[in-house]
Amino acid sequence: MKRIAITVLIVLFSVCVVYSEGAEYCLIKNAKIRPVVGEKIDNGCILIKNGKIHKIAKDIPPPVDAAVIDAAGMYVYPGFIDAYTHLGLIEISSISATVDTRELGKENPELKVVWAINPHSVHFGTGRINGTTTALVAPSSGTFPGITALVKMDGWTIDEMVVDDEATSIINFPISPKPTRAARLQKEKETKIDITEKLVEKIKEYLAEARRYQELKKIAQKNENISAPVMNPKFEALGPVLNGELPVIIRVEKAKDIKLAIKFAKEEKLNVIFFGCAQGYMVADKIAKAKIPVILDSLYTRPTTADEPYDAQWTNPAKLVEAGVTICFSSGGSPAMAKDLPYHAARAVAFGLDHEEAIKALTINPAKVFGVEDKIGSIEIGKDADLFITNGDPLDARSEVKCLFIDGKKIDLSNWWEDLYNKWRNRPRDISN
Repeated sequence: MKRIAITVLIVLFSVCVVYSEGAEYCLIKNAKIRPVVGEKIDNGCILIKNGKIHKIAKDIPPPVDAAVIDAAGMYVYPGFIDAYTHLGLIEISSISATVDTRELGKENPELKVVWAINPHSVHFGTGRINGTTTALVAPSSGTFPGITALVKMDGWTIDEMVVDDEATSIINFPISPKPTRAARLQKEKETKIDITEKLVEKIKEYLAEARRYQELKKIAQKNENISAPVMNPKFEALGPVLNGELPVIIRVEKAKDIKLAIKFAKEEKLNVIFFGCAQGYMVADKIAKAKIPVILDSLYTRPTTADEPYDAQWTNPAKLVEAGVTICFSSGGSPAMAKDLPYHAARAVAFGLDHEEAIKALTINPAKVFGVEDKIGSIEIGKDADLFITNGDPLDARSEVKCLFIDGKKIDLSNWWEDLYNKWRNRPRDISN
């Protein structure tokens, strides 16, 4: 038994000890490769060259001076993508000076979240430890909070990290309010969705103003006798949204609101992504028919209403996929919870979601939704070498990520939480003096 334990420890330790920094090539060999796109390869090799995946095969002779990693008994997966988070915007949530997720006012569609991201946030380090290499960082608050950024989870500066500094816009859809006691007693005909519709009309009016601004600009460009409108940065930012070039994330939860959002997206001709969709399972067929992808919010939640099943949030992903909806997982915003991204997928698997579909929802699905599937999301030749080596199923909390690469660079997995653990583990036992 001791020999077995020692052997296992040697194998685990040997995964990274032969790696050398600065090499042009890096060869991962003897690995169980799970590319997500294409066939699985057991006992295979991946050759990384200058930050890109150069070759994938059963056997690859190591180039001269190549760094070599023997991943015998280990799995290699593409790096996970957190499809919605506030990483780099919040350091300590209870200290307002370290929170930069919002601005004053309800309409700020021109604000780019990339301006506020702190690349040295400790949460990037803790968020990487379970295999996440990319994240969509989103602002919050207001009807139009701004423009998201898709970033890699490592870099000295934000310029080094950015994949797309204008990944999507956001519209925070109004939430159906609960009827007042007076309304219930008087049995008013106006329903919750009627109230929401009134609020949505205000959004449509704002978009109509932006369209008139864009139309007047075009007219002025063609006719010098007509003055162009005064420069409006808010309406300028909405231009790509209105013509469908820039996707827009609509945050919506309840079934009635989801149906209203589908109608809204169709009428406004927007390229829409839903975020949240807690009651998506109730209208999954309608979401699928509209071909709208869904970014799921944190699954560390309770049912939206008291009359829903206790497991409604956890079975929701499986029911959406069964209906044909493309789903993506997110850690739900809080940077401190970014490390739990794969465990949201794990919970969905425990409640009916196919394991491979769960992995896709962490990798290739968000890559396609954000239009970067040519760069990340799977292990394919020519893509960025964003991947990790793990000793087991990455959705299993008992598994451990042994090596993680971003753009072919082996990332130091030490982090703030580990530092705190080691600090307090080694504290003096007698602190009475």
